[in-house]
Amino acid sequence: MRAIAHFLRRAARKTRQEGSGAVSCKMLRSLSIALSSVSILVAVSPVVAEDSARLLIAQPTQPFPAGTAVVAPSQHNAPPIAADTPALDPVETAALYYYAKQRQSERVDAEITRLQILHPGFMPPKGLYTLSLAAVPDETSLWEMFVADDFTGIDAEIIRRHAEDASWKPTPDFQGKLNRKKLRVRMSELAQAEDWLVLLDVSAGINPATETDVDLTWMRIDALSAVGDREGLAHVFRGLLARDSSNRLSDQFLVVTLQKALKDFPASEIRILAASLWPQQPDNYLPGALRLDFARKQISEFNSTKDAAAVSQVELELLSAEARKTHRAEDLSLLGWHDLKAERPADAERWFALAMQKAPVPEVAKGLYLSLYRQDDDKRAYDFAAEHLADLSDDPVFLMNVLSPRFGKPDMNALSEEVVRAYSTAILETSAADHAEILGWYAYNSRQFEAAEAWFKQSYGWEASADRVKGMALSLLRRGHKKEYAALKTQLGKIYPDIWAELSAAPTPKARKAASVGEPRAGVKTSYVRHLDAKNYSACLREIDRQGQSATKPSIAVVRGWCELGLKRFGEARSSFEGAMAGSGQVKSDAIYGAGLSLLAARLTDEAEALITASPLSAARDRELRSEVYFQRARSSFDHKQYGRTLAALDARSSLVAEPRDLTQLRAWAHYHLGQTGRAKAIFRQLNMVIRDPGPLAALEVINNREGR
Repeated sequence: MRAIAHFLRRAARKTRQEGSGAVSCKMLRSLSIALSSVSILVAVSPVVAEDSARLLIAQPTQPFPAGTAVVAPSQHNAPPIAADTPALDPVETAALYYYAKQRQSERVDAEITRLQILHPGFMPPKGLYTLSLAAVPDETSLWEMFVADDFTGIDAEIIRRHAEDASWKPTPDFQGKLNRKKLRVRMSELAQAEDWLVLLDVSAGINPATETDVDLTWMRIDALSAVGDREGLAHVFRGLLARDSSNRLSDQFLVVTLQKALKDFPASEIRILAASLWPQQPDNYLPGALRLDFARKQISEFNSTKDAAAVSQVELELLSAEARKTHRAEDLSLLGWHDLKAERPADAERWFALAMQKAPVPEVAKGLYLSLYRQDDDKRAYDFAAEHLADLSDDPVFLMNVLSPRFGKPDMNALSEEVVRAYSTAILETSAADHAEILGWYAYNSRQFEAAEAWFKQSYGWEASADRVKGMALSLLRRGHKKEYAALKTQLGKIYPDIWAELSAAPTPKARKAASVGEPRAGVKTSYVRHLDAKNYSACLREIDRQGQSATKPSIAVVRGWCELGLKRFGEARSSFEGAMAGSGQVKSDAIYGAGLSLLAARLTDEAEALITASPLSAARDRELRSEVYFQRARSSFDHKQYGRTLAALDARSSLVAEPRDLTQLRAWAHYHLGQTGRAKAIFRQLNMVIRDPGPLAALEVINNREGR
């Protein structure tokens, strides 16, 4: 099963003109997505979603809701990191006890060292070797597989033992640790794959106020942040930070939690929370590990907020010293944008120049250009832009505004061919009528009349105006195309009656050195489609937003849908695709297909099937979406122990497409649970004839043991 990003490559390849796209449905088999709503504690005050400042704290003077205890740490002057021996989750120490029981002293020592690295201050319990013998049942083989994360093997072994002795079951200690480890491994896999919605579903039972494995809660925080659930985030953060004394996080974990909170909540709230967590410290106290992140957040808020308060000199100096020492590109850029906004362009130039050496990315290049421009150093600003066209072309609107003034100044140094090509490409990517006219006049004034006519015509096609008609007419006259000129005057003379009298008296431009201007090229993709092709979905949406009212056109809305689908914003993608269904032809077909994918990704199986049934699709797309519908039904039915329905869904799916190995195993287990052991064994044997697999072998052994063979 593939991730959704893999299939968007097909969308990019199939994009047509203004953005018709196609995403393969196979990606959805890997997504066990359930959009269950995230529960919120009663203590959450009703807030406006955009007002993040009212989420973490109820009032500026009350960092936690009324009735929630804020626990002060034990008496110490400054909060040192990890002072006491940490109480580890049993899963963390499972391997340690296993090695101790086996009397493998070298591995015991190595495991203790590993735990001490992960959890500073950890000390093994007294009588470790004696404690390891407390479990009477022999679960050696289970623990060996536990250490190796062999969950399939563990499940098969448990089934085998239970088949031999119906009264046998794993000890509560082992079962509890197994469940915990499965949860951790599953969540880690989902976090690495960035399957945030699935992770939220899997972690829904985690209580942030009592969870002993903080890593799991942090993964849930990352998922909530990724999907933009601010209220869910506030609930988790309050649970972690407002614990009672017996469950209070160590100072080290409190700092990491606050660092994560800084990503989504204002620095002012974090300051209040820190004061509440360490009340014995002076006002405005922050742990050392948090100060740099706090300074970054304050400067970022200043840069992005129109009327933000000035950043304190202390925080500026702190980050400045760090940036000079490490040359971290993100810090250099933050300081550059700060100084640019604070109207210190010379200082901004120095920061951006350093950042360009470390990471010459578009945002840094834009910052350095603006720093030079704000110093009224037009020559250096233009020269920099001309040398960094590739970096600035990521934002075609910005690039056009940078380059266009030089096209209206023929007396300055001649433009390069690269500049003209970059400018014309940006024009075509954005359908910028004004800039197309500017390029038309540049071509006309340099006696490139054929190219001038083409650019005036292109500009007029995007947005009609008298000056563009005048440019077309003059270009035709200079080329001696009197017949075409007369036809143009007949066509547009009544619409623009005032321009024709002056044309005959217009002087012919003088020859001058100029870069060659080509005619508008066919096949240049719009900027948002180009970003879709590159899987730069955020930039794609940014470019679409710049289209204004035009963004509602079906041909553009369908591109928005693909980009939102690429970002796994399934609800937004569905809405965009539904808007694009107002189109016709390929655009409408792509919109229906995209809406179906969005519904299936959100596990809205019934709605997806209703859409497929009611809407026209190609045979291939209809088959692809329906096969995913039946897959989801088979998986859901099996999870709910409705094995008859599982087989019905698998049969329906196999009538459309070939059945993969994993679903054939699911079919065999469904037969097994229905008591149809003969059919189950036959399927498992058939699977082993193709590829020898431990899973089917273990299944056959389980069935044979149950049958007494």
